[in-house]
Amino acid sequence: MLPSSFTFPIRHRLAIVFLCVALCLAGAYAVFSMPSSIFPQTNFPRVVILIDNGVMPGNEMMATITRPVEEAMKDIPGVRTIRSKTGRGSAEINVFFDWKTDMVQAELFVQGRLATVQKSLPATATSAVWRLTFAAFPVIGISLTSPNHSLTELWETARYTLQPRLLRIPSVARTGIVGGRAPEYHVIVDPLRLQAVSLSLSQVSDALVKNNLIVPTGMLEEDYKLYLTIVDGRVHTIEDLENLTVSASTPGIVQAPATTQPIATASHPIRIKDFARVERTQEPAFNVVTANGINAVLLNVYSQPDGSTLDIANQLKQELTSLKQNLPADMKVQVFYDQSLLVGDSIQSVWEAIILGLILSVVILYVFLKNWGTTLIAAIVIPATVLVTFLILRIMGFGFNLMTLGGIAAAIGLVIDDAIVVVEAIHAKLQQGADRLDAVTQALAEIFRPLLASTLTPVVVFIPLAFLDGVAGSFFRALALTMVVSLLTSLVLAVTLIPALASWWLSTPKHLAHQPKLSETSAPYSQNHKAASWFESLSERYEKTLRIALKQAKLVLLGCGLILALGIWLYGRLESEFLPFMDEGGFVIDYHAPWGTSLTETDRQLRQAETILRAIPELESYSRRTGARLALGFGHFAGAQGRFFGQIKSRSSAQNR
Repeated sequence: MLPSSFTFPIRHRLAIVFLCVALCLAGAYAVFSMPSSIFPQTNFPRVVILIDNGVMPGNEMMATITRPVEEAMKDIPGVRTIRSKTGRGSAEINVFFDWKTDMVQAELFVQGRLATVQKSLPATATSAVWRLTFAAFPVIGISLTSPNHSLTELWETARYTLQPRLLRIPSVARTGIVGGRAPEYHVIVDPLRLQAVSLSLSQVSDALVKNNLIVPTGMLEEDYKLYLTIVDGRVHTIEDLENLTVSASTPGIVQAPATTQPIATASHPIRIKDFARVERTQEPAFNVVTANGINAVLLNVYSQPDGSTLDIANQLKQELTSLKQNLPADMKVQVFYDQSLLVGDSIQSVWEAIILGLILSVVILYVFLKNWGTTLIAAIVIPATVLVTFLILRIMGFGFNLMTLGGIAAAIGLVIDDAIVVVEAIHAKLQQGADRLDAVTQALAEIFRPLLASTLTPVVVFIPLAFLDGVAGSFFRALALTMVVSLLTSLVLAVTLIPALASWWLSTPKHLAHQPKLSETSAPYSQNHKAASWFESLSERYEKTLRIALKQAKLVLLGCGLILALGIWLYGRLESEFLPFMDEGGFVIDYHAPWGTSLTETDRQLRQAETILRAIPELESYSRRTGARLALGFGHFAGAQGRFFGQIKSRSSAQNR
């Protein structure tokens, strides 16, 4: 008498099949809604504080900004160490925490401490706080170039046309503009005329700040309506700025120096145009950015921590297609970096592994069992396991990345193994002449314990990886949990769905339908079954080889020992790295000119390097940043350092060319 647990899949087969179909449909929906990225979401225990203060000397930055901020951060709970880099006009303070610290709360602590110390910092200092995650690095880079438009016009197009459209894309956290020149109005004062009207530069500066603003003056109730009254003193054109009043003059004539004409000051205000001229120009240059050798403006697109890189890339390309129709004809928008290509290739490779494994399992099952029913059952259970695994991962908050996809690809072999073992056991019972339902229950009773042990063995091996600390724990936690989920899912479906389907689709072979049942000790295949002759021949050869090995047991053990020693010797000489080599189809070149080299001289030298790069036939495109930050996009670096980023032509594009 078999336990009732082994007859459970048969008694409730309709409910099991219905539940599996529902889970597979939910898994298929989860596949299209799962976020995609290169690496799993990781909260590194690091908060970065970036402070910009124009062109203040490095020693003054250290004394007045960096050191007070460092001292304010030290008493935050969980802080391990603080490191900083200070240069001309910029400071970067890195606050490192323990891996067990809640980084969202830690970021709030840092912002609170910074707000406290902000009052003692120079009024011109601006700051930004970033919690370091993979979302701090751009997923897509776009270049905007034009041979006929100035850098100011390119910056305005990027800031007021491209950036708002890109920010509308779901899952886009922010866009950073690198390069270009923001427009500015310069008031060029004539010192002699300024002295003639008895004014100082500080008075002019105060007048520009205090008068160029909008102020609400209160409410006005009239004609049954309530009006908000404001005083708008903002300037919009050069003429407005030239007519801005700085001071009211005293009656009389102020005699200017001999080099100028007398200035009448009787009963009229003194305006900017009386002692200065106004020009529309651009902000000072702290960096140089090029794309394919042309001065450019770069837009870095950043994803939200749980955003989907593939979705962002697809929608961004659609936005760019519509934007190109509204831009001037000579403005060129080009994607110079696309992280979604690597993510898409990873997802495609996993699906190829799943499909290839499914095809091979179907072929092997049919070759050995010669039964389409068993083959069809295995072909259904394998993708069902993958879909249910995707559903569970989505519920757990995981997405598509190198770790989860790698875990699924690595677990495909074990998933197929569980399905084949159960299907083959049921088929063997049918070959022995057992009835269909009896064959299912007997096979399940015989293989349940070995199947459970073989599945739980890799599970207990991978479970400890989920509890690692540090960077390794962040990466391998996703890999370990993915494999554990897929293995346990395959085990559950192997002992529920396969018996349920087998009780419907499998039947006793025709040549055994009218023969008496064979005993349990009978050979699984009939001697008269011609289809199994080649398999029996293979079994006989294996038996002979095994007998020889058993007779020479000492030599076999000695050979295994030599192989083990060779493995240990090779292990000590293998190179080690955290992640395997990945070819994104691009390269990065960091460069450093001697300290103190001007931005103009560094740019002149790098123009020669760009000439060499453009001569490489395999190069698709490249961009250069000199004095510009790559990731966080705040502040500026010294003009003596920067980075090239190049994109190599794909094989398909190279062949088309």
